[in-house]
Amino acid sequence: MSDTAVRLERFAPMHGWANRILRVDLSNRSIWAEPVEAYVPDYIGARGIAARIAWDDLAEPVDAFAPENPLIVVAGALTGTRSPYSGRAAVAAFSPQAYPYNWFTRANIGAQYGAELKRAGYDGLVITGASDTPVQIIIRDDEVRIAPADHLWGLDVFETIEAVQKEQGRDVRLLTIGPAGERLSRIATIATATSSAAGQGGFGAVMGSKKLKVVSVQGSGEITAAKPDEFRSLIQVTNEQLRANRGIMGNITRLNAHLQEEKGGRVRPYACTASCPTPCNLYYTDMPGVAYPDRIYEGHMACVGGCFRGFTDEPLSHGGLYDWKLGVYGGFEMNVLSNRYGLNQWDIVISMVPWLERAQWDGLISELNGVCMNWQNPSFWAQFLHSMAYREGMGDALAEGGLRAASALGIGEDLVRRHYTGWGFGGHWDGHGCWLNHLVFPYWIVSALQWSTDTRDPYSSSHGYVQNIMRWSPFGGPKERDVTWEHIRGISERVYGSREALDPLSGYVEKAWPAAYHDRRSVMKDTVPTDDQVFPLIYSVTTEDRFFRAGDVEGPSIDYHLFRLGTGTDWCEEEFDRAADRIYTLERALCVRHWGRDRAMDESVLPSYEYEENWANPLIGEKQSLDRQQFLPVMDDYYRRLGWDPETGWPTRARMAELGIEDLYEPMVAGAQSARERRPEWPEPIAIKA
Repeated sequence: MSDTAVRLERFAPMHGWANRILRVDLSNRSIWAEPVEAYVPDYIGARGIAARIAWDDLAEPVDAFAPENPLIVVAGALTGTRSPYSGRAAVAAFSPQAYPYNWFTRANIGAQYGAELKRAGYDGLVITGASDTPVQIIIRDDEVRIAPADHLWGLDVFETIEAVQKEQGRDVRLLTIGPAGERLSRIATIATATSSAAGQGGFGAVMGSKKLKVVSVQGSGEITAAKPDEFRSLIQVTNEQLRANRGIMGNITRLNAHLQEEKGGRVRPYACTASCPTPCNLYYTDMPGVAYPDRIYEGHMACVGGCFRGFTDEPLSHGGLYDWKLGVYGGFEMNVLSNRYGLNQWDIVISMVPWLERAQWDGLISELNGVCMNWQNPSFWAQFLHSMAYREGMGDALAEGGLRAASALGIGEDLVRRHYTGWGFGGHWDGHGCWLNHLVFPYWIVSALQWSTDTRDPYSSSHGYVQNIMRWSPFGGPKERDVTWEHIRGISERVYGSREALDPLSGYVEKAWPAAYHDRRSVMKDTVPTDDQVFPLIYSVTTEDRFFRAGDVEGPSIDYHLFRLGTGTDWCEEEFDRAADRIYTLERALCVRHWGRDRAMDESVLPSYEYEENWANPLIGEKQSLDRQQFLPVMDDYYRRLGWDPETGWPTRARMAELGIEDLYEPMVAGAQSARERRPEWPEPIAIKA
């Protein structure tokens, strides 16, 4: 197959945005570009632009593996600048992982890819169609090529990166898939660098279905700011405060000393995305293997990857799980292997393996492909991961993700629901299904609201409430921070307008507004973008009242000011808030249009909260479970605050008019009626075995 190459035109320059969307159809090998100005500033960037493209292009849903499924990758409005943590890009499509319907949803990807895409002059790319043979897309500023990739097909993620860099240069940035994506695993990731990935959603399988192995990019341009001096000044003062609140250098020193005492290896801080002022990930080198002792590994470990090593039950219980004792070397090896294969670590570590362990305890399973299941044995783990990546034996079912595998294998369907909170995604900051994130009542009430209305695990970008309260309050914050409950109540009143919103004894009172507030903030973090673990900037150790400020700008307003100074958009802060609300409402309208989604669907998540929580609030002393009688009025309030009808769960015409998208209301309603006629029946609920 010969190359298809096109040189694309540029459109009028803008501050922040590159003002160009790359379109590629792999079926007919066509390549073209469109200006982004039709989408901005109203949809800000990244997640917002992706949702609007999906609305404009797809009146009806398509199968996740259909050629028509658009793989959309869009950088943020400020990606490519020095705005803190602005390197992330959104990845969106109809999801192979989503269950019971493969609705349109999104993930995020970090490292340097988004920034390089912007430097090449593109805000994003939309890939449709499918090739008959393996291909790669090569982007070099204005020149875009579709080229053969037969020689790359079959390589794992790291091997692909090395091969492409050898062919195209060390500075090339790329998105790629491993064996899991090639084999259409529903938990396959899209990877860039050694651990940055669009993890949730199964989007690696979307690339695999298109026979698309790599999308590489190199750019030579730059992204300008509208008010560079003010922009630079705000970035500087914000970064100073961020560094004062975060730091891991002492831990690095101790860890390196420990490694030298053991088997060797070294570790250093690693920024998981461009323009990060506070690197918090770890990059390991010269790490000897355990399952494969003849191998030496390197790479970075992020997020859930560190959980492969296993935990003890101190200071918190893990429900008997994570007792794997793989240690730093075995844990790192499994982290690298899963990244090489392109497998979703969250699904595996947080949900799939806990389900298999519980099934093993109950005598429902004891072997994997004839090998005794031993979770404390690195060699077993290595075989387990390999079988999934290559769909070998039982691994063929596991490649569908734990939730579907339980059904396909007929093993512990009541047990697996304990670990998958909703929509096909494993537990995350829910206080019930996930044993990794310490969360107690009443804070998981906000989690239940957000889980109920999203299309995926919401905590890729909604950590702001549940994570912050558990990590900054006396429940979990380091003593040196000296944050008291009186500080917390004062911050609650300032941010949420109510002291009860963060009060540990407040029960169901004042939980609707924090949920809606952080839905909006999640959109901001995914479109500007900023870092989800850090923003919105609410807490600080450098102020007497523990509320974040950067100079004379209050923390929660910094996102807006960065956007205003970077793009030159002449909005007041309320208009910026409204844009985020517009995007969140559009995403809901898209789901209503495609699937007739309603409140009854939303409430299907609630059984995941109706058994006892994992940990008790120490000020209450007894474990709590969700009480529908008290919760449903909170859900009513939540819908009203979002501008959705409490009975249907649909955005109201009045709300859509307020947000400037009233013209979408009638297509939404018409689509919902059509969806009800064609969609499969909603599955009967299966009781959860707690």
